[in-house]
Amino acid sequence: MDREHVVIVGGTSGIGLATARYLDQKGYTVTIAGRSAPPENKFNRCHCDIRDEDSVKNLFHSLEDKNLTGLVYASGITGSKVHISKFDKKVWHTLVETNVTGALLCIKYGYELLKKTQGRIVIVNSLAARTYSKYSGFEYTMTKASLSGMVKQLAIQLAEDNIQINSVYPGMTKTPMLIQNVDKELLAQEEKVIPLQRLAEPEDVARVIHFLVSKENGYMTGAGIDVNGGQFMNG
Repeated sequence: MDREHVVIVGGTSGIGLATARYLDQKGYTVTIAGRSAPPENKFNRCHCDIRDEDSVKNLFHSLEDKNLTGLVYASGITGSKVHISKFDKKVWHTLVETNVTGALLCIKYGYELLKKTQGRIVIVNSLAARTYSKYSGFEYTMTKASLSGMVKQLAIQLAEDNIQINSVYPGMTKTPMLIQNVDKELLAQEEKVIPLQRLAEPEDVARVIHFLVSKENGYMTGAGIDVNGGQFMNG
């Protein structure tokens, strides 16, 4: 029997890379897709620019002979916090193309492969979509909120093919994107107000993604799981 095969788009760093490592430990075949090279060579790696439709199409074409059982969309960028009076259409379109349109393209071209295996899709969202972002711009929060609507709507459509799609909503996580964009002192202050008294490790999120993308998840679709140490409670 073929091993379960998951493609992680945006898997070259942060939560995506942590998920690749975790799934590898669990016996999955993992393909990492992104524009940069991962820091290790043990995974299948495909170059993919999710802002280029042909590039996304080529990614999934290269996986046609694989037993693709899962898609994790972990690609995302942030933007600086600015006042609405400084709104820049170029910044907006860049975030939309990466955070939202890229996810739609991956689902579009991965659909037929996942239909064959009755696969699973996991979208890496953000605590910002649940509340707001303290350190990123409103464009970031808006794109992440858009993903919420996408997952709920597509859950209905994809259920016809027994494809399940869900989201994970991490709080502040120790990823390169966070560390590069938020001052260390501010992060230390944030840790003090998080009920669990620490930032998330990427592996904390990877464990939840593993469940959602696995066959152990037999009856969840259109759902969102919060992984934020108690910053947003939805119990």
